[in-house]
Amino acid sequence: MPHTLIRGHLISMRITYILLASLLLLSSSVNAQEHVLLDESFNEDDLPKSWKPGGRKGAFSVLDNALRAVAAPGDNHGPSIGIPIDAHDVALDFDFKFVKPGYLLCLIDGDSQFSGQAHLLRFAVTKKQVQLMQDRGDPASKIAQKKLRDQNGGKRIRATKAQLADDSFYRIEPIAKRAATAIDGDWHHVSIVLKGNRVIAKIDNKELSGTGTVLDVKKSKLVFLVSQTADIRIDNVKLSEFKKR
Repeated sequence: MPHTLIRGHLISMRITYILLASLLLLSSSVNAQEHVLLDESFNEDDLPKSWKPGGRKGAFSVLDNALRAVAAPGDNHGPSIGIPIDAHDVALDFDFKFVKPGYLLCLIDGDSQFSGQAHLLRFAVTKKQVQLMQDRGDPASKIAQKKLRDQNGGKRIRATKAQLADDSFYRIEPIAKRAATAIDGDWHHVSIVLKGNRVIAKIDNKELSGTGTVLDVKKSKLVFLVSQTADIRIDNVKLSEFKKR
């Protein structure tokens, strides 16, 4: 066989091998990455047993095969509903719509860098913006701050420079934000990928991303919270775990 033909044949074989190897790697990574922990479409008349509501009674119910979340007037904190999870890196998908505008907050809780469990990641939708945030600091500091705030008539007390320099001082820090476009009464799809400290969130494929500092820990709970007299529907909640890196 002429030298040029042999060389061409070898190049062709090498390209074929590379393509096959790439396809096998992609296939194995897709299959290995995602392990579904939660897949809820609210097809029953009652709330799923593993979903535990908190706050005012009757704030959460199943209506038209979706989770209905209602915040009563004057409920400044808002009711929440949560489900336990056991994972590290996760992918979360859900659909939502505002029947009545207000505030929607999705939280992923997990191991605090100090002790116990704490909120880690916040994904918030308001009338004005969509935002990613992280909670950082000692949960005991959060409790202490609430007591002081209650003594101050519910008004927030501005943190001092010394407090902010203390890593144990509990605070909520912004990761990324943009103007809101989802307060229109239509269904919207949210996807959140949290790997290590890196988080990528999308609403209808419009991306919001950033990097936190306390997110690379074991996750223990998924929470939805509503406030500001919102009436919200949530559906097709799916949470998957990525395999250990």
